[in-house]
Amino acid sequence: MQPTFLPWLGYFSLIDSVDKFVFLDVVQFESRSWQQRNRILINSEARWLTVPTTLPSGRSTLINQVLINKEHYSGLSLLKTLKQAYGNKPGFEYIEMSLFQAILSPPDQLSLLNVGLITKIAQSLGSNTVFISASDLNVSGSKADLLLDISKTLGATTYVSPLGSRVYLDEYSGFSDSGISLEYQNFNHPTYPQGQDTFISHLSVIDAICNTNLDATRDLIHEGSNLE
Repeated sequence: MQPTFLPWLGYFSLIDSVDKFVFLDVVQFESRSWQQRNRILINSEARWLTVPTTLPSGRSTLINQVLINKEHYSGLSLLKTLKQAYGNKPGFEYIEMSLFQAILSPPDQLSLLNVGLITKIAQSLGSNTVFISASDLNVSGSKADLLLDISKTLGATTYVSPLGSRVYLDEYSGFSDSGISLEYQNFNHPTYPQGQDTFISHLSVIDAICNTNLDATRDLIHEGSNLE
């Protein structure tokens, strides 16, 4: 999976479903995508948290080459927004104690910020999954061929994919020809208290952690997990 910014519950469900999780950071970056932004709940509305970026190679910039635009980035502003949204919530203390420093003083590369935040949250949720960046592997190819090369390089017997990729992976024979099984994650988004009548799903995991706590968020991830 591409290293996204403070991803949703389903992302952590996928992490929880595998022994090794690969950050796909050697593909083209997409501006205004989940790689640089996500949604939180502010005054009962889903609002964007966005990290401004600089693309050294324009549209052809790979994810692991994307820089955080420090001229326009304000960690203090992001933290102020998070505190405004969740400062009185039961799980906010974890966010403040564990994630604030990384947001306040991020590395130069966006992927390193995202990988650091995802790894920290996953481990706090009890994950023992091993994290690997594709850029650290000697792999090549595009689309399904790249996924297969990564799987073969890591000696995988099963590749777990989000359900949305089934459209093209079911038509691709590379995994079956290589003796690697395919499974698909079909995450059923659970509900949890948000302090309002209408539940808004598919927000950043931050929303679940703040509105409940780490233990309850772990239970939500397990509740929604489903492999096909």
